[in-house]
Amino acid sequence: MMIPIKTTFCLLFLCLLTVGMSEGTVIAAEPQSKGAEDRSKQTIRELRDKYSAAESDLNVKESIVQEAIEAGNRIPLGLRSLVRLDYDKLAADYWPRLRRQAKKMDDTSTDALLASANVNLLSQRDSLLRLARMFDRLSATSSEDSPKTTLRSQFEKREHKMITATKSKSKFSIRMRGDEAEIIRLTNAIRKKTGLSQLTTDPRLVATARDHSSDMKRLDFFDHQSPIEGKQTPADRAIRFKTTANAENLAAGNYTPLVIVEGWLGSPGHRTNLLQPEWNRIGVGRVGNYWTALYGQ
Repeated sequence: MMIPIKTTFCLLFLCLLTVGMSEGTVIAAEPQSKGAEDRSKQTIRELRDKYSAAESDLNVKESIVQEAIEAGNRIPLGLRSLVRLDYDKLAADYWPRLRRQAKKMDDTSTDALLASANVNLLSQRDSLLRLARMFDRLSATSSEDSPKTTLRSQFEKREHKMITATKSKSKFSIRMRGDEAEIIRLTNAIRKKTGLSQLTTDPRLVATARDHSSDMKRLDFFDHQSPIEGKQTPADRAIRFKTTANAENLAAGNYTPLVIVEGWLGSPGHRTNLLQPEWNRIGVGRVGNYWTALYGQ
């Protein structure tokens, strides 16, 4: 997605992502009568309201998912985005906690890590697996919209990669370019003015950011979702460089670092990413006219 942001000097194209964003609601249906279509939409609205009202009660939410599946037609898909939103929000907190736990371990196996994990981490993992199962059940109601891989398998694959990558970390260095370093300097200057902690440059996030900018330039796209297998999301890409990422800002255009940062500050979502109190790491990579900034805990 490209979001045009007007600055005082020029038109700057920006894109942002915080882990926790979800896909849009899928309600498109096969041809049916107007009355049946209206009833389906009404049912979807009612079930979505019930699902939202359940808040953190997964038992209730599972029963609502079952109700949607039994209703049939396209109704199950009307709930899918809400389930994915719950999953993404919880995953955004789980991955950094998992990484911290993995750093304490000598054994890089998933079983060993889970055996030593505290109750809260295990509870989060159980909730993520339940949400993944709900999402997969809803997706399976339509072969046309069903993902190629299940969300559960994606979770297990990412978890394994993160555990092994965290423990296999070795020294890593990268030479920063002037405009990349300037983005980081400006970011920290603004954070300091607002009373926030300074972000440490993570060389692996720099490499991750630069790699995504290179892919966007080479394949002529501008999005957080990469078309390259294994590099679809910022989290996927960070794992390849043995690190983690929680949020991402993008920009496209031949602009100075100051204009880029001012553009991000002028957009509520980008500003939130840049000034998130929980972040402590940053990596910026520019290739051609494509800019990527990654933030992590």
